[in-house]
Amino acid sequence: MENLDDRVRPNIGGMLVGVVGFIAVALYLTMAISAQDPLWFMTGFTDQPTRMILYHGGTRQEILPGQPGFAELAEAVRATLAQGVTRPSAIGLSEGSLQDAYTLFVSLQVFFDHPVKLHANFNTGSPTQMLFLITGRHSELNLVVLGTQETLLSDAPALKTLSPLRETLYRVYPNLER
Repeated sequence: MENLDDRVRPNIGGMLVGVVGFIAVALYLTMAISAQDPLWFMTGFTDQPTRMILYHGGTRQEILPGQPGFAELAEAVRATLAQGVTRPSAIGLSEGSLQDAYTLFVSLQVFFDHPVKLHANFNTGSPTQMLFLITGRHSELNLVVLGTQETLLSDAPALKTLSPLRETLYRVYPNLER
């Protein structure tokens, strides 16, 4: 007769830990590969723009480091981006919408001296410029249109909020139309 103490006993707890661990690693790697960002789950943004262009009322105002308002706006851009990204919007700007953002509405275009990364659960690329739509078409969606040196891209991500940037912009430039 077989001794009951000699039988193999399954380790259910260890098996569950192994399966859950495997699933967690597989999900993390899937997201990291698709987002092309191993820190896709993080929020935060530390880069500062090197120059900005404010479009309002058909005018174009370049804002450079050292000029009044640059430091406050640069910090507001950083704080806004540090809040995080919520989702891809599947919205791109047509040539007409882009011209309206430049000539009819309030928009802020910021430039970085190197590619930057917005952490998200989708690929945001490595933009060197961003266009924030403050008023006008699509502004209620909190979009940031990303771009490279040459062009703005489609599928602008929606940010959690544009409030830090909007509040600072209207404080620094109180004559802007809302």
